[in-house]
Amino acid sequence: MSRFAKVEDSIKYVLEDHMTPRSVREKLNRILVTLARKDQDDQSKISTVLADLEDLSSDVNIPPFVRTQLYSVSGQLEALGND
Repeated sequence: MSRFAKVEDSIKYVLEDHMTPRSVREKLNRILVTLARKDQDDQSKISTVLADLEDLSSDVNIPPFVRTQLYSVSGQLEALGND
């Protein structure tokens, strides 16, 4: 089981929501690819993904529910980064 399994599940949940804009889904799919990479250490992945999520969550066109989910994913990643 991947260290990022819970984070990946949370991202997939957001992807499945019909309220999630296409541009956000595209970025979240790229984030999943980043998390799956084998050529990058975990801390680098966490930093990269947190920066991407920060950019996404600052978009004023994102529905509040989606933004809340993105904050949740960020929190999960921050907890992993502190382990």
